[in-house]
Amino acid sequence: MTDSPQQNTRLVQDLLHKLGDVVHQIQRERGCSGLFLDSLGKIFTERYETQTQVTDKAIEGLRAYCDRADVKGALPASFEARLTLLLRKYLELPTLRGKIRLLTVRYTLALNNYTFNYTIPTIDAMIELAQREPRHNSALVSAYSNFLQWKERVGMERALGARGFYTFSFRNQEFCDRFVALVAEQKTYFDTFKALASPSQIALLQDTVKDTDLEAFGLINDLLEEGASPGEIEHYSGETWFDLLTRMIDGLRTAEVALVAGLEGVSAPIHPRIKPDKAIGATGKMAEYRPFLKSLPLLSTLEDDDLDELLSFAQIREYEKDKLLFLRDEPAIRMYIILKGWVKAFNGLETGEEAILQMLGAGETLLESSVLLNMPTPVSAQVVEQTLMLSIPAPVIRQRIQSSPQLAVSMLNTVSLRSQRLVQQLELSRLKSAHERVGWFLLRLSLNQKSTDGTIYLPYEKSIIASYLDMRPETFSRTLQKFKKEGFEVATGHIKMPDNNALCAFCDAELSTQCARIESESCPRPEFADLVLRQGA
Repeated sequence: MTDSPQQNTRLVQDLLHKLGDVVHQIQRERGCSGLFLDSLGKIFTERYETQTQVTDKAIEGLRAYCDRADVKGALPASFEARLTLLLRKYLELPTLRGKIRLLTVRYTLALNNYTFNYTIPTIDAMIELAQREPRHNSALVSAYSNFLQWKERVGMERALGARGFYTFSFRNQEFCDRFVALVAEQKTYFDTFKALASPSQIALLQDTVKDTDLEAFGLINDLLEEGASPGEIEHYSGETWFDLLTRMIDGLRTAEVALVAGLEGVSAPIHPRIKPDKAIGATGKMAEYRPFLKSLPLLSTLEDDDLDELLSFAQIREYEKDKLLFLRDEPAIRMYIILKGWVKAFNGLETGEEAILQMLGAGETLLESSVLLNMPTPVSAQVVEQTLMLSIPAPVIRQRIQSSPQLAVSMLNTVSLRSQRLVQQLELSRLKSAHERVGWFLLRLSLNQKSTDGTIYLPYEKSIIASYLDMRPETFSRTLQKFKKEGFEVATGHIKMPDNNALCAFCDAELSTQCARIESESCPRPEFADLVLRQGA
């Protein structure tokens, strides 16, 4: 190690500058390669070749800096090995470039190669290095890490947008959906940066990025989110869009350099800078649902101040029936908590049908495991009736987990419970008869609705219930007729039990914990009472 902690910090920050320059140049090379490939070499040939040379110069500067003994001495333990792996990765760039020059690689493959082999691993290394420097302020590092992620998504938008304008891909709905998902992910990182950043960090953006560029950039994003026609969107040529975004990203790079220099500073408190979402209002739905949120296992262990701070980043929105929330393999940019209504988690089958994996209601969460692991969404999700949901940006959740052991444990418990329920759902569909599945489902509804007169209201269409229970609609209808013969009243939107014990035969270990009669003498399934008592102990 070097003699002075201040000297160590300066060397670490200089290394962040070197790594940041490599990322910046690879991001630009990625964008150039896209227009070169899409045009089959008719445009951007010279710009691509020039940019590869600039990128190589940045990599060589990084390599020379990493070879210095004082730099190695200032690095955190084991970080030198990570740098060595990165530098080895950069040696593979000429192979990718050779394929691009020969036009033997598809655009999407080249884009993914630049992104997942070079820019993202380098950004991850930068974030780790900034976090492990003892003299850095942790809150400012969190803002800086979200800034880096935001800048990377803007770089992706430069590459994808240039392609969209050059090849008229905005006329393709799948391309537009991908672009909108990228914009949403980008907005999450930007909003989180603004929430975590100090006033001086935010002021850097205003000093380095032109308002006209931000306005043009925002206009296209707004049109896409609104589902505007291609004629309204196609304002630019591919080259013009590339130059517009490049000017903006160059401004972001200038801000990035200043952010690194200020990582030792003192961050301002978060609360004064947080503004309530306009759709919520400080005394609106957030205040109305706060007691409900506080009662949930995920949030119940948080102190009031910690809960209020977490909720200050949240949004509450109402979703209409059939609204598609997200598709499988999209980035998990928010975690959702259902306040009212129902959402189905499903995956598409090769036959074109859907396999409904879960039906989620009030108090249940979506994407907690994906947010925790920073992984793509494993399922698709769609609203099945008008639903009210609270959502929290994924970066905020991950940042709070680092500082709150209570939230971390609650997240793990939630993920574990979800895994257990999936196993139970698999058991339900594989081992139980149609009659047992429907009986279990009706009992679950009855307990959730706390029915006092034996009436069970069906929360969504019977075809969806049938799919959830892994049976055909006609099988579900025939099974309901069997219940009717057993004394149940079966109507279009509800079912009424003949007596309070009519569904108790379908009880299991999980459902028994929700029943108020489990420990009473009137319970017809006393075997579950001992199990509940053991779990409570």
